[in-house]
Amino acid sequence: MDQREVRVAWEKFVERGALSANLRLSVAASWQRSKNHQVTVDRARAPLVPEAELYRHRSKHAALRHAARSALESSGTFLSDANSMMILTDPSGLIIDTQGDARVIDAGRAVHLEHGGRWSEADIGTNAIGAAMAESKPVQIRGTEHFCSEIQRWTCAAVPIHDPADGELLGVVDISGPANTFNSQSLALAVSVGHHVESVLAQSIRQDHENLLRHFLSKRPLWASEDCVVLDRRGMIVHATEHALSVVRGHRNVVGDHTPTQFLKAFPFDEWPIKLKEFLPNASFDLVRNESSNIGAIILLHARRRAATGDRNSQTENLRSTEMPRRAAASLKPAVTGFVAHDPAVRAIVRQVETAAARKMPILIRGETGTGKEQLARHAHAASGRTGAFAPVNCAALPESLVEAELFGYAEGAFTGARRGGAVGLVKEADGGTLFLDEIGDMPVTLQAVLLRLLDDWTVRPIGGARTKVDVFLVSATNATLDKAILEGRFRSDLLYRLNTLEVTLPRLQDRTDFDAIVHHLLGAIDPDCEITSATIASLAAWPWPGNIRELRNMLARFTLAATDGFIDEAAVGAMIGPPPHKASGSLQDIQRARVLAVHSETAGNISETARRLGISRNTVYRVLEQCPARSE
Repeated sequence: MDQREVRVAWEKFVERGALSANLRLSVAASWQRSKNHQVTVDRARAPLVPEAELYRHRSKHAALRHAARSALESSGTFLSDANSMMILTDPSGLIIDTQGDARVIDAGRAVHLEHGGRWSEADIGTNAIGAAMAESKPVQIRGTEHFCSEIQRWTCAAVPIHDPADGELLGVVDISGPANTFNSQSLALAVSVGHHVESVLAQSIRQDHENLLRHFLSKRPLWASEDCVVLDRRGMIVHATEHALSVVRGHRNVVGDHTPTQFLKAFPFDEWPIKLKEFLPNASFDLVRNESSNIGAIILLHARRRAATGDRNSQTENLRSTEMPRRAAASLKPAVTGFVAHDPAVRAIVRQVETAAARKMPILIRGETGTGKEQLARHAHAASGRTGAFAPVNCAALPESLVEAELFGYAEGAFTGARRGGAVGLVKEADGGTLFLDEIGDMPVTLQAVLLRLLDDWTVRPIGGARTKVDVFLVSATNATLDKAILEGRFRSDLLYRLNTLEVTLPRLQDRTDFDAIVHHLLGAIDPDCEITSATIASLAAWPWPGNIRELRNMLARFTLAATDGFIDEAAVGAMIGPPPHKASGSLQDIQRARVLAVHSETAGNISETARRLGISRNTVYRVLEQCPARSE
């Protein structure tokens, strides 16, 4: 419908409450919600909160603002020439940041499209910010599609931003401008910025979890006989011993039928000790902070230890499960690594890995992207009983010109641009712990030579500094065919023989027999309150999953957002992803290739977006496209 037709439909709805059949469904639904909110069409501007309240909202959502800052600033530069502005709101639709054309920002003040303006549908009727919040998807609203007549002078495109950990709405990114300067690409830009913000948040969460686990493992010997729960600053469980997990979940009714995540999210971090005491009165707490912020807490449950003192046999059994280092896997395996191994073949692999880890033998993990190679590496680290850090290194991402500085560090003043105080390097960070070399097959040849030198004597030679010995457990992983790489001269055979004292290959998700256990485990981490039927799991198992467990996790996260009353049923899954492919349509490899090509086409050839949707690496997408050159152009 053009703008004149939309105007006629709007007048018809305002006068008689009748919705035109030709109206876009998202607009029709939003108009109806606006009417239900009793918003009047003559409402001239959005509500504006006082400065003090705006300050509180901006402070509360500092992490979101930080994650969005670079995207807003860079986008704001070219929007200043496009007669548009970019807006960031909190989850209530309150505007907390703006960038872009100064003239448009100034014009927005007339309708309170500015800092402190509330733009939910209940506040100002149909608009992209409010509709994106209500429908939890990207929305574009143009001119007369707005519900309030004064706002019809604007056009806007918005995308919701969700917490990568649990899918909670964190805010909205919106691009707005005068209706006569409508740009159909605004929605695509908003979606791109939204994805960027979510990826920055995800990286921050991963870093926080890594720091939490490092802190936990450094103190684990002091808590050898304690049951522990590690929570991040959102209240999400990062690690828990099996008994502690059952105790924490068994206390739901004490706090009004809430999980720890739901309970703690409602309170500032500084109030956690008091609130945790209400939740678990017999526990003690270790709040964890980094240099600039709070990142989580460790809960220690003492009741089990006191009860065990009256039963010597029980106490012996409890201590046996936490003995370090050879038996550390028994206490850390379930939650620190989150590695599911119900499949007999995978269980055999895990046993081999645990034995090799206890002996500090180098391990090489092969497998397709998304099969859980890093999770198995973390499991090996836990099984080794080492109290140092787990230091992951993306070999493909290391710049060749800075290889030695990144790996071995440098002294202060070693070269122009060297950081004050120097840097310890990735290998030194893993001293006493585990060095995980991910994507080892894509390691540059120059870096392979440097790594071989390190493996000779495990001596770190910082640039401009003194040599020091390190004690490092080495685990590597690859999805590349190293034998072929050796024949082509892209990988050194003498390095391979140093890395694969134990070599294991993780099967594809399609080939595993514990699909249901993996689904339940992933769903428990994404949304512990969400349930899924056996029939739905069986339906999902029929898919080829080229992105393996990583793709399955991303898809389950999407399902939880659409779940009704915390329940994922087969009909909802089918509506989102369609029926599973027929096995008669070709080989599994053909099905996987077809699925990658289909998503690549849907995203208009965007490699990064294709990889993100499927939960696979960009290298995997490139490999598929190389096999089908006609489709990759």
